[in-house]
Amino acid sequence: MLKLAVARCRSSPLAIRSCAAIYQSQRDYKLAVGSIRKGQVVQHKDKPMKVMARDHVATGRGGAVIKMDLQDILSGQKLNERFKSSDSLEVLTLADESYQYLYSDAGKIHLLHDETFEEIELDENSCEGGSKALSMLEDGMPIAVSFLTTPQTGTQPITFKLPANYEYTIESVVERAGQAAKGTVYKQAMLTNGTKVQVPEFIGEGEKIVVDIGELKYMKRA
Repeated sequence: MLKLAVARCRSSPLAIRSCAAIYQSQRDYKLAVGSIRKGQVVQHKDKPMKVMARDHVATGRGGAVIKMDLQDILSGQKLNERFKSSDSLEVLTLADESYQYLYSDAGKIHLLHDETFEEIELDENSCEGGSKALSMLEDGMPIAVSFLTTPQTGTQPITFKLPANYEYTIESVVERAGQAAKGTVYKQAMLTNGTKVQVPEFIGEGEKIVVDIGELKYMKRA
């Protein structure tokens, strides 16, 4: 139901305001600033702002402040704000939709919607996981895009994320020298995308493996 509502908001400008009201009344919530994460969207100074970075800074007598780098979604203006640990902000809920990765070009990634076949592009810096995750993109990979709907912005993509794990092909391996050790022995392998991971010694060139994208670790044979 939520996914359908997002699609309707995008396809019908007249419905944007009513859809936004539904989202805000049912989904938005207050959260202590210490629990707000990078990539979330908050309502601050009556504007939707994306959290670009955050830092917990200890002060004297056991106190602390939270520093946040915020970006106004409407204007693109960047703000550096300080909050007390006791402060809270309204977090705006994002709705995920499923896309497939097509290609990257000039700092943008191009994606295709699974059902409508609508093509969109997003800035690479909108990727959850940063440059490490971007290096793991593969043709046709499923991508979750998070959309925000408000009366001010309508419906627009905010962030995207790769799956937690994915299948990759081994391009080459570096065989270990010397005698075999007890237990599981690992060696360095290079994937076809150029990423290096440690794999068990029984894994060879051309094999397919499943990699934990967040940790860049071997999980199992595909």
